[in-house]
Amino acid sequence: MRNAATHNGKDLAREIALLRQQLDELADTVNGTGSSIVARGEAALEETLKSARDLVAKYGDTAKAFAQDTAKLKDKATDTLIEHTETRPLTTFAAIIGIGFIAGWLCRRH
Repeated sequence: MRNAATHNGKDLAREIALLRQQLDELADTVNGTGSSIVARGEAALEETLKSARDLVAKYGDTAKAFAQDTAKLKDKATDTLIEHTETRPLTTFAAIIGIGFIAGWLCRRH
């Protein structure tokens, strides 16, 4: 009976050692897979950031020029409107009344 118990104890110890080894191998595999996924994610993120930087570098100056041109055009339109209002106040007043009348006529309720 003692031999059977000792034999079973040795088998059990061997099985536990084998399971421990397999768990260690599994842990190494999972860690390796996780690191690989993280590395691929970082590479994809870097590529995306590089593409975004390239687009900003390529079109940033053009967008800035458009914004400056738009600001100049707005300033010019404002100056022209003020100039026309000062030189022809009655015409401006008649135009405002006409625009108001047309807007009211278009927006009236039926």
